[in-house]
Amino acid sequence: MSKIENMFSGSALKDRKALVFGASRGLGRAAAEQLAAMGADVVLLARSAERLRLVADELREKYRIATTIEAADLLDEAALAAVLGRHADTDLLITNCGGPPIGPYLQTSLEDWDAAYRQIVRAVVQATQALLPHMAGRHFGRVVMIASRTVQHPLPLMAISNSLRKALLGIAETIADEFGEKGITANLVCPGLTRTERMQEVLSARARNAGKPEDELLGEMLRPIAAGRVGRPEEIAAVVGFLCTDMAGYIQAQCLLVDGGRKL
Repeated sequence: MSKIENMFSGSALKDRKALVFGASRGLGRAAAEQLAAMGADVVLLARSAERLRLVADELREKYRIATTIEAADLLDEAALAAVLGRHADTDLLITNCGGPPIGPYLQTSLEDWDAAYRQIVRAVVQATQALLPHMAGRHFGRVVMIASRTVQHPLPLMAISNSLRKALLGIAETIADEFGEKGITANLVCPGLTRTERMQEVLSARARNAGKPEDELLGEMLRPIAAGRVGRPEEIAAVVGFLCTDMAGYIQAQCLLVDGGRKL
C-alpha cells in the first residue's frame, strides 16, 4: 500500500505514540480517537481520572491500541513535568485546553490572564521543550496545537483567547525554524464554531450580553458560515490526524482554519 493509500488507514500511525492534552472530552477526546483509529498508541491527559478511564477503555477495545491515562492539571508544572518525563518517547504531541473566561475586556481580571497564560501558552512551552530534543534524536515529530479561529479573527467577549492563542503561532514558527530539518513539524488547527461544551458556553455568554434568545443568536452566528451549520469535533480531529502523518511533513507553522468557510 502506498503512502497516499495508507494515509488514513488503521495502520497510518502504527508504532507512533501520541500524547493528547484535554483528552477526556471535546476536541481533545475526538483527536485521541482519530489518532487511535489510525493505529497510534495514545496517552490521554486530563484532570479527571474517571473520565479518562472511560475513554481509554473505549479506544483500547475499539481500535486494539495501547492506551495510558495521565490525570494531571496543565497548571501544575511539577505534575506536567512528571508526565512528560514518563513519555519522552512521544512522537505526536497534541496540545489542547479549555477556553479562558468570557466577558468584556474591562471585566477580565489579571488573575484570569495569568491562569490562561499558564494553560494556553506556558504548558505548551513546557511540553515542547521537554519533548523536542527526543523527537529530534529520532528525526521525526509532530506538534499539533488545537487553538481557535481567534488566532486570525478576534471574536467578541473573548479578549483573553484573542490575545494569548496568537502566541501559539509564534511558538509553531519558532519550532519549525529550529527543528524543521530534524523531521519535526509544528502547526495549529484553528476551529470555528464547533459542537462542544465550550461552544455552548460562548453562545450562552453572548446571548446574555446581547439580551437575545440563544436560538436567535445561533442563527445569526451561522449566517456568515458558508457550510450553514456548526462543525463536528470529528471534523476537527481529522485535520489533526492528517497533520500527524508522514504525508504532512511539508506543512510547517500554519494556522489551518476549520470553520466552515466563515466569511467574517
